[in-house]
Amino acid sequence: MIFRRSILNIAAILFIAGCMIYTIFNYKILSSGEGWGIVYMVGLCGLGLFLLLIDVVVQNIFKHKKMLVMLIGSIVLVSAAISLFLKR
Repeated sequence: MIFRRSILNIAAILFIAGCMIYTIFNYKILSSGEGWGIVYMVGLCGLGLFLLLIDVVVQNIFKHKKMLVMLIGSIVLVSAAISLFLKR
């Protein structure tokens, strides 16, 4: 399988990179107390990896239907963003 770019994997990579950059610059704040901030950031990076896994599975199921892959990726991305927003 050739891994193609899609909306979901680009957004997931940017999400993971953002989590890593935020963790690097705010490590002292995140690790203060009992260090639960670092645990939360690891969980958020895990969410990004899960989104990448979903993208690989969708791309393998619908190999020659790029628009369907983009549609499913957009739906998954919007639902993940809404769930993260509602968790606040």
